[in-house]
Amino acid sequence: MTPTRTRLRIDRLELDLRGIAPATASAMAHALGPALAQALAMRAGAAPPSPAGQLDAGRVTAPASTDAGGLAGRIAARIATTVRGESS
Repeated sequence: MTPTRTRLRIDRLELDLRGIAPATASAMAHALGPALAQALAMRAGAAPPSPAGQLDAGRVTAPASTDAGGLAGRIAARIATTVRGESS
């Protein structure tokens, strides 16, 4: 059985990365797409994202020493949870 593919279009994503080093923020931005694809795919068989005009995924706290991949993963997990309509 072939899994159903669902498209998710994000027209705009606003991130406030205050306190994050510019190089880390840039690397995180490049890692966010793949991290989000992985976070959305983690729940095989989950209901596809429902259409929504505007979602607020809330806040993600970053430790003082954060790496771009870890930050992208936390943000992606938060977005995926919100898109699926799950409580965080």
